[in-house]
Amino acid sequence: MDEQAISRIMKIGGVFLAAVFAGLCVPGFITGETEFMNELYEKVGTAAEIGAIAAFSLWMARIGFIQWKKRKFPYSKAIQFIFKLLNKNHVLIGWVGFAAAFAHGSYFFLQTSEESGSIYSGLAAFIAFSALVFVGMILKRSKRQRIKRIHRGIAIVFAVGLGVHLLFG
Repeated sequence: MDEQAISRIMKIGGVFLAAVFAGLCVPGFITGETEFMNELYEKVGTAAEIGAIAAFSLWMARIGFIQWKKRKFPYSKAIQFIFKLLNKNHVLIGWVGFAAAFAHGSYFFLQTSEESGSIYSGLAAFIAFSALVFVGMILKRSKRQRIKRIHRGIAIVFAVGLGVHLLFG
């Protein structure tokens, strides 16, 4: 299978997942807090984490490729293929992660009786994620270096917020 076919499959799957995650906001409001719904929305949160980790690892891989080229370190075609595929679908991965985070967060913020520390750390991470998405939308239109640096800075703030939420929330 060539790169375009895999990228097309990723786009179709990504749009489908984003729609499913966005649609999951509705049952969370209707059913209320149940053990099944708590488990379901925990899994949705895990999907959001995977999206965030994929986007962050893309950034780290880019830095690695730049260093490898400087040092003439050979890297495999498979790693380069995966990097190109993730890079091409970076925005889609972000939207899927954001939809999953929104479904996860809206359920736990509005429906559960969990400890407030978990809710507040998640809310802080979600606010940072929202800012990251907003600046990313501006970046997609303008392509300015300054906005790219702001996007990276907010990504670091989001990563710290997500880490706090995962470790202490």
